[in-house]
Amino acid sequence: MGLDKYWEPQKYEKDLYRKWEESGAFIADAQSEREPFVISMPPPNATGTLHTGHAVMLAIEDCMSRWRRMAGDEVLWLPGTDHAAIATESVVIKNLQAEGMANPRAELGREELVSRIADYVAESRDTIRKQIRAIGSSCDWSRERYTMDPQLNRCVNAVFARMFRDGLIYRGPRIVNWDPHLQTTVSDDEIYYEDRQAKFYTIKYGPFLVATSRPETKLGDTAIAVHPSDERYQEHIGKTYEIEWPKGPTISVKVVADPHVDPEMGTGALGVTPAHSHADFDIAQRHDLPLVEVIGEDGRMTGAAGEHYAGMTIEECREAFAGELEKAGLLEKVEPYTQKVSLCYRSKKPVEPLPKDQWFIAVDRPAVPWKGQKQTLKQVLRDAVQSGMIRILPEHEEKVYFHWIDNLRDWCISRQIWWGHRIPVYYRGDEDMYVGHRAPEGDGWHQDPDTLDTWFSSALWTWSTLVDPELAADPDVSLDQLLRQSPDFQKFHPTSVMETGYDILFFWVARMILMTTYATGQVPFKTVYLHGLILDKDGDKMSKSKPETAVDPLEVIEERGADVLRLSMMLGNAPGVDLKLTPERMTGCQRLITKLWNASKLIDASIGRIVGDDRSELKIPQGAEHPINQWMLARIRKLVSYADRRFEAYAFGDAAEQIRQSFWGELCDFYLEAIKVAPLSEKKETAEVLAYALRTYLKLFHPFMPYVTEYLWGELVGDGELLIASPWPEVVSEHDYELEAVDTVERLVAAVRGIRAEQGLEPGAQIDLQIQSLAHDDTFRACEAIIARLVRAEQLEWVDADPSDDAGASVAVDPAFKAAVRLGRADIEAEKARLQKQLEQTEKRLVGLEKQLANENFINRAKPEAVANVRKNHEEATATLESVKERLASLD
Repeated sequence: MGLDKYWEPQKYEKDLYRKWEESGAFIADAQSEREPFVISMPPPNATGTLHTGHAVMLAIEDCMSRWRRMAGDEVLWLPGTDHAAIATESVVIKNLQAEGMANPRAELGREELVSRIADYVAESRDTIRKQIRAIGSSCDWSRERYTMDPQLNRCVNAVFARMFRDGLIYRGPRIVNWDPHLQTTVSDDEIYYEDRQAKFYTIKYGPFLVATSRPETKLGDTAIAVHPSDERYQEHIGKTYEIEWPKGPTISVKVVADPHVDPEMGTGALGVTPAHSHADFDIAQRHDLPLVEVIGEDGRMTGAAGEHYAGMTIEECREAFAGELEKAGLLEKVEPYTQKVSLCYRSKKPVEPLPKDQWFIAVDRPAVPWKGQKQTLKQVLRDAVQSGMIRILPEHEEKVYFHWIDNLRDWCISRQIWWGHRIPVYYRGDEDMYVGHRAPEGDGWHQDPDTLDTWFSSALWTWSTLVDPELAADPDVSLDQLLRQSPDFQKFHPTSVMETGYDILFFWVARMILMTTYATGQVPFKTVYLHGLILDKDGDKMSKSKPETAVDPLEVIEERGADVLRLSMMLGNAPGVDLKLTPERMTGCQRLITKLWNASKLIDASIGRIVGDDRSELKIPQGAEHPINQWMLARIRKLVSYADRRFEAYAFGDAAEQIRQSFWGELCDFYLEAIKVAPLSEKKETAEVLAYALRTYLKLFHPFMPYVTEYLWGELVGDGELLIASPWPEVVSEHDYELEAVDTVERLVAAVRGIRAEQGLEPGAQIDLQIQSLAHDDTFRACEAIIARLVRAEQLEWVDADPSDDAGASVAVDPAFKAAVRLGRADIEAEKARLQKQLEQTEKRLVGLEKQLANENFINRAKPEAVANVRKNHEEATATLESVKERLASLD
């Protein structure tokens, strides 16, 4: 049965995926002696749906996995999902509130709310699984993991306990980023900044002038800080002043000299609010200053701000306090100011620096055994990349990575929510505290109510997913024993590549390096591949707020097929480079798939004409006699070699583009047309070359568009073998033929076709062609019939004299040939008629344009760009008219 007229992805994709899965092709063997190639899939939210960021990640990772699997590696692409603590809890609480429950936490209690969230996740996870499958992901579903799996929870608790024992985890008062909307802390890396128009207030502050953009925090100041060498304030250093604020408290502030104060900033005198600023908290620590909290967890002013201001929002208090300062004559001036406002990337609401007792990871404490020394986590983070153990692509992101390390503060890892890994710390009374991966024995213990930052558990992803679940269930097995006795960890760690978006380099990638080097003594991966953002046609990040330009990958898969989506995201893609995903781009990729489909049908039919239905004797050709067949084999050899190099360099988009160009230009436009001419069309070696070309191009295309290539392989090539399990093409040394001779033939054909296109000749129009051969004469003459067919030459003549002397001909000049093109006699009259019609139409158009330009009313009233457009059209029409006249004259 022959192929359908068109490739219909909706008809075949699900069945093809089922065949792959049932064949066991996705499953990795931990006992294999093959070289491992491992990717830990960045886990999407268990309750999420596939977006373009996921889609490009899956396309790139599947491309890598299919390539290395075909290249002979033992490939493990481990899938999984993330519990997404804050986001998931927020969604469930909103759903319960929509159902009429005013305060789900209070009404349900912790145990019941967590149970309902777990049920919601369990119901939702199947959605993202189906969507990951739909794009063609060849991941090992038998090893699917979830960040709340029992064995992962065991690893989380064990690492926490070890870090606590090593002095790397501590609890203490620190300024944290508090989200009043979500009612929890957020890490530094979960914050983004937005410029907003604000006011800069200069306040009379006792004997000082103090400038601030947040006057409401001055209600909680406990010091004035100045630079030690600032001569303006020398007499005040060490003194204490009582400041009575209008309708507010009377505060006591000590003047301290601190080298971190910038004397050029504002007035050089800094009001220190230790409870509401990271920088001020550090000053307070250095000078043993008290903390006064005037902003509460609800984002409103506390009683410490004074009875008049208590209960106001921050914005309300700012306006009210500034007004009272002005009335009291204490407001020196107010200036417009662009303020960087810190926002939580999850809630999109402002975060507030607040002092809280939280759990932290110390990044500057030398407690990590690394390369024979005790080093800090920051030192290990730097060394892992600087020493070359981990390579980051693109390389310029390494500078960003090192800059992040240089500015890294202790990581706040506790969150005030209920969904997530609960902190494995237990208390009994005021004295007893227990930290460990299992609950303590005895009565009276209660667990710390906070949960861990989602990034804490995600940071263990590359190795916690590889531990043996049964071993992890035994609390008597230590973490070291668990790693030594887990076959998957021993075989597949460190992983090979971490592929993810450059926008979460610090959220996740750096934290995986931090936690994995500490817990296992290994780096988590050898290469970090950071893909760029997927943008809309306007160059903006895809957003639901712009539905007219946003691309829904699931809709693309349903309407055009997964291969179109994948190829659109891979062609020309490069690490760290943003890519525009437009309907036009997808249409172009759809045309390529159609071209592959039609070319495969043509190759199959051509082979059938030469050898019939029995193709058992068609082997990989070790050589060829005809120069065109030799050329095709050499071209494929060169392509495979190039693709290997680009794949090894992780330049997948470049490899895809080169494969596309070779397939379309060398195979389809030239070779498949050339073999229609005898004697090539009758040679068995041609059938062998065709079969080899089809197999090779299907293999090379497979990592980029697996569905259509697998189907074509099964129908035309496979003999029961799946393409996903077939070996990657090899560079055949016997195919190292000289390319130049036939390259000149290809250039000649392209040049003549170019002349035809420039002259606007009808596709069926015959030409007369004169060729002066300047090199490779034997090859030119051997290919005479092929050249004539490809350029539609009615007469082809070899000449010794320079054909460019023919004034009536269009000439192509090349170091290897000169070629003169004239229309065939039978087509001259038809071409004259076509040109005459074009001449009349152009003259008519010019008359209309000249009337517009002569119309003063139009010139004076129309928009300047409209007038300019008419003038431009007039110039183009004039040029066209002259060109058509010249072409007509050349035909006489």
